[in-house]
Parts: sequence; C-alpha cells; structure tokens
Amino acid sequence: MFGSNFQRHLVAAVASILMSSIAIGAAVAPSDLSASPIEMPAHA
Repeated sequence: MFGSNFQRHLVAAVASILMSSIAIGAAVAPSDLSASPIEMPAHA
C-alpha cells in the first residue's frame, strides 16, 4: 500500500534529519557560546 510505505519513509527521513540537526547543534553550540556569544542569535 502506497500510503503506509510513504508515511514510513517520511517518518524515517524526518527522524534522521532531526537527529542529525540535534547532533550538529550539540557539537556546535558549546564552541559558539565560548567563541562569540553575541553572534549566537544570528545563527539561530
């Protein structure tokens, strides 16, 4: 069935994007905060 298969792929894609963005945010945030706290709102 097309609907359930598409939904499964969509959920997997969204989950992977979410996880990667969280991982990148966790890796980048500490360096941004220590390096230039004034520029942080521009990135967010």
